[in-house]
Amino acid sequence: MYSQEEIRKARECLRNGLPIPEGVVRPLILSSWLRCRKNGVPMEGVDKTPLSDTALQQRILARPVLCNIAFSYLEELYTHIQGSGFLLSLSDEEGYILFMRGDENLKKYSEDTLFVAGANRSEERFGTNGVGTVLTTGQPLQVYGNEHYFEVHSDWACSGAPIILSSGRIGGVVCLSGMAENVSAHTVGLVAAAADAISRQIHLKELLDQQSLLTEKLDLIIETFPNSVALLNQDLHITTFNHCLTDLLQIPAEQLQKRPVFDLIDKNTLSESAFRNGIQDKAVQLTDEFHHQFVSLSVKKANPLEYVMQLVPLSVLHQRVNHILGNDAHFSFQDIIGESPQIRDTIKLAQIAATNDATVLLQGESGTGKELFAQSIHNASARRNNPFIAVNCGAIPKTLIESELFGYESGSFTGARKEGAAGKFELADGGTIFLDEIDGMSFETQVALLRVLQNREVQRIGARKSKRINVRIISASNQNLEHLVSDHQFRQDLYFRLNVFNIKIPSLRERGEDIRILSEFFLVKYAANTGSGRVATLSEDALSLLLRYPWEGNVRQLENVMERAVYITPDGWITPACLPREIQEYVPAQDTSAYFGIGNIFTRTTPAGRQSAPATPDGISDNVSQPEDGKPFSIQERENHQIQEALSFTHGNIREAAGLLGISRRTLYRKLELYHIDYNQYRG
Repeated sequence: MYSQEEIRKARECLRNGLPIPEGVVRPLILSSWLRCRKNGVPMEGVDKTPLSDTALQQRILARPVLCNIAFSYLEELYTHIQGSGFLLSLSDEEGYILFMRGDENLKKYSEDTLFVAGANRSEERFGTNGVGTVLTTGQPLQVYGNEHYFEVHSDWACSGAPIILSSGRIGGVVCLSGMAENVSAHTVGLVAAAADAISRQIHLKELLDQQSLLTEKLDLIIETFPNSVALLNQDLHITTFNHCLTDLLQIPAEQLQKRPVFDLIDKNTLSESAFRNGIQDKAVQLTDEFHHQFVSLSVKKANPLEYVMQLVPLSVLHQRVNHILGNDAHFSFQDIIGESPQIRDTIKLAQIAATNDATVLLQGESGTGKELFAQSIHNASARRNNPFIAVNCGAIPKTLIESELFGYESGSFTGARKEGAAGKFELADGGTIFLDEIDGMSFETQVALLRVLQNREVQRIGARKSKRINVRIISASNQNLEHLVSDHQFRQDLYFRLNVFNIKIPSLRERGEDIRILSEFFLVKYAANTGSGRVATLSEDALSLLLRYPWEGNVRQLENVMERAVYITPDGWITPACLPREIQEYVPAQDTSAYFGIGNIFTRTTPAGRQSAPATPDGISDNVSQPEDGKPFSIQERENHQIQEALSFTHGNIREAAGLLGISRRTLYRKLELYHIDYNQYRG
């Protein structure tokens, strides 16, 4: 298709700086010409001086694997092509000819052009040719006649192919050169086959070297390894193993030797093709002979003929994960203290949740024991022997929460670990992940979590593929998520996905009859921390104060108060004096005009129990007209009225209304539920 005369004319255009006609020169050759011209390679007068014999020998000695394998192979190849009018050469990765064999009638011609051992045929030195251009492009190539950059080589045809090392780099070039009229297009195929054969032999040599090294150290490595390890042959029969494996399987060593691996592993949990492809930390089940126990399996191909297998009991793996993360699901339903109908009904509902895999949403105020319930559900479920991973979404910076939850690949972002890291979802695979303070997630993370819930897959940051996971999700919030959805602070679709099995944990003031039981439990718990070890006794006066206090901090606050009281009591008798001042001086709303738990626009109780005047922000009236029957409004009616005034003034904006009232949004939402106020009616 390409005319040698037209190619010659095109090369003259290149020499004279004229445009080269389209379609005259092969694109690969034309690219090489232009590259040479750009790099300033002269078209004549190049330095062809070869290396000295000493320098050449040093190059050969510096490449022992390449030269030992290639020289032997090419010597054998030349015996088959001898007398056919060709020169056979091997060049290194820089273009220096290390090996040259050829017919006598061509050797003199090649010596005149310094096409000899030690000469450099790189493209930067020699322009377009069958060695240098192959090194540059990494592709087999035949440079025919006038396609050569130098006109002096126009009578030659050079066919070259790269030798590819196991690292992927080019180790050298095999080249077959002869007069153009004697060369066919098939010559490059012969050279490519030779280069590929040398590449394969180099790869095999490297693998055999690795195998020899492995064999030398195998016994020591296997026996000192803390997990169960076995070496398998190409038929997947066990050839070598350590004592940990026999201990795991509970069989004598002679019964394990030469045994097929699928006598151990249940094929229903793993296919042979997947095994041969290599596995990293996959949960599989052993066969009936080994009681169907679950293990974490890792398989790696050690060389073309052998595999290394590692087994770790999942129970051991989970203990390691939980130990590293500090996440142990050690609570059960028996650890939940209380006899009130409210807490008993909640426990029954949670026990039902433990019998299935539905996504659970725990809602309750701070300190009510949401993680206690999450751990209890996990430990009562079929996942009890698998990981329990707790994540406080509100405590992780928003810039890091996605990488914490979903993991990341190597180099995904500045500061990422070189080897990457698994996320919490991957670590919880097979078990339960507890997402506390779910309302603290950014909208971006909410979208990513929604995809996990929909597809049951996680994708690490920077990864191209997703990974299937089997994780039970329990989320928790001390906020009213429905209100956050209405306030456009939480995604509605995510809320619906999380709210499959809703469990509302009652506050301590809703289960007041449990205060005595809990108080006495904490007194016993902290008795060991005292010098005497004696359990303190709660007086009736102190209990009376505890019973009338509203406990905004719930069980956690009560525990802290009891721990403090144990340390303060001088004689083991918990009196009112052992309790914090705010509990001693608190007066319930139904006894006086004071009211606990609302912000600074309402009447509050002074330390002496006297009323202080309400502090009223601009825009909110503190003057409530008297009802028609002449009786004064109750504190609850007054509070209801002022909340509605705040909502009216802020047009239903929860954040502004809470700020105006001097309370938190959480408290305001609770008051809205208490008084059945729909803040949406004030919007518009």
